[in-house]
Amino acid sequence: MSASPLPRLTPAFWAWAAIDMIGVLVLALGAAYLMEDRASLLPGFPANSLQAWICVGGGIVAVFVAAVKMLVEVMHAAASRGKQAANDKHFFR
Repeated sequence: MSASPLPRLTPAFWAWAAIDMIGVLVLALGAAYLMEDRASLLPGFPANSLQAWICVGGGIVAVFVAAVKMLVEVMHAAASRGKQAANDKHFFR
């Protein structure tokens, strides 16, 4: 019986995936306000353009960081299965 070629996804991966989804939601809230000039998805939030731009920026940062961390988790899972993959030991000696 052969092992699955896919790496096992860890709880840390799923935590970063949840943060990614929250980042997408925050980004959507800010973008919706900027497109319609009113809070359309969540009543009363964001309340002004400054809050909307903060939501857009924060959402983009959260999505980017979460995506990078999820890729790192997948690389570590693949490396722990014996495959040659990039991990921290190869980059930080």
